[in-house]
Amino acid sequence: MADEGASSEDRTEEATPERRDEFRERGQVVMSRELTSVFILVACVIAIGGAAPSYLKALSRMMTASFESLATRRIDGNNIIAFSNDNWMILLKLIIPLFLITSTVAVALTLAQTRLNWSWERVTPDFSRLEPFSGIARMFTFQTVLELLKNIAKMIAVATVAYLILRSEWVRVPELMNYPMNSTWNYWGGITKMLFWAVAGFLLIIAGVDYLWNFFSIERKMKMTKQEVKEDFKRREVDQNVKAKMRRMQRDFAARKTIAVTKTATVLITNPTHYAIALRYEMGDRAPILLAKGVDFLALNMREAAKESQIPIIENRPLARELYATVKEGEEIPDKFYKTVAEIIRYVFRLKGRSIPKKRGVNGANS
Repeated sequence: MADEGASSEDRTEEATPERRDEFRERGQVVMSRELTSVFILVACVIAIGGAAPSYLKALSRMMTASFESLATRRIDGNNIIAFSNDNWMILLKLIIPLFLITSTVAVALTLAQTRLNWSWERVTPDFSRLEPFSGIARMFTFQTVLELLKNIAKMIAVATVAYLILRSEWVRVPELMNYPMNSTWNYWGGITKMLFWAVAGFLLIIAGVDYLWNFFSIERKMKMTKQEVKEDFKRREVDQNVKAKMRRMQRDFAARKTIAVTKTATVLITNPTHYAIALRYEMGDRAPILLAKGVDFLALNMREAAKESQIPIIENRPLARELYATVKEGEEIPDKFYKTVAEIIRYVFRLKGRSIPKKRGVNGANS
């Protein structure tokens, strides 16, 4: 981990990919809560604006039913819970869609800003933060003061926008007494919508500034000293060497396994120099099996192993290439190769003084 105690003056180098990954693992990514709040506000305005008529009808029916019920029943301790439950169910049906919309927007904006980043370190409880003296010290940090100034700016922006809009409409308020109730509701609905959109516009500007501030702040924190860059480069070189060694060991293990399997083959079909295919066939087998295959250096080792084990090596360039390209190790050869391979197997068996019974092919078929 980089030395967090180095002064900002010493951090002059751009962050390496490993440094950026380290910050992402710790959950330190560019994200503006203000941007999320603005989009939640916009989503709520759109949702409420679209569903306002149905909301008003539902509330009107609820209030009408509640008042009408007062003439026919008395609310007391025996029925107050049932009466409240009925009204709460109506309110929940109105609230839950808004809750789902705001939750979806909040999650989507957060994931979009963090690029689907998830850090357990951010959600792990840190009991050291409960220590009172360090908590008091955190109240006077630069970040805390910045958050305070940002909240004050938001309050001023909202108050200013509300004042400018309502001041221009204030002279019309007394005239509303002469209008029907529906017209009054429509008037205040329009004013409220205008107020919401104006506030959202101002808050969007503040959110954009906040996002840029967070971006440059994270970039500044990720900067590294020259010594940190050197150490990071050394670690990366060591990691690459270790990975290369592991890959080399895996290749060596696979090659040894291929050589060992080749020694149990019936025949080795070659290209002759680039490809080598080890096949095994015993009387009673349904079809020959491709035990191992290799190219270039591995094919050379397979040929040497076949010579040591006195396994016949047959050159057949087209067959070797097609078997290498189409058949996996451990699989039986396809039907289209039966005739060619059967001739090779018969030849190998004759070399070993063995024979395949008449009227029986490699796959037990008539030949």
